[in-house]
Amino acid sequence: MEDGKLTCKVLLFAAASDVCGKREAQLSMARNSSVGDVFDVLSETSPELCSLRSRCAFAMDQKICSSDTQLLDGCTIAILPPVSGG
Repeated sequence: MEDGKLTCKVLLFAAASDVCGKREAQLSMARNSSVGDVFDVLSETSPELCSLRSRCAFAMDQKICSSDTQLLDGCTIAILPPVSGG
């Protein structure tokens, strides 16, 4: 790991997975990054993801969190858009 950087695993579900074309990603982020920053980085390569932001929930290490939550090195972030079905 580079100085000032941390790594995180990102799990993408439902529509987030569809627009990104993958179910997970590994990211290297600045140490002071938040969960929202992870969403922003993913949106750079998948701009359609932006339309989901206001409807998504986020979790870090299996606990629901806000987009302002600071990342921890080695954490797993889940992006959880709304889902429907029966």
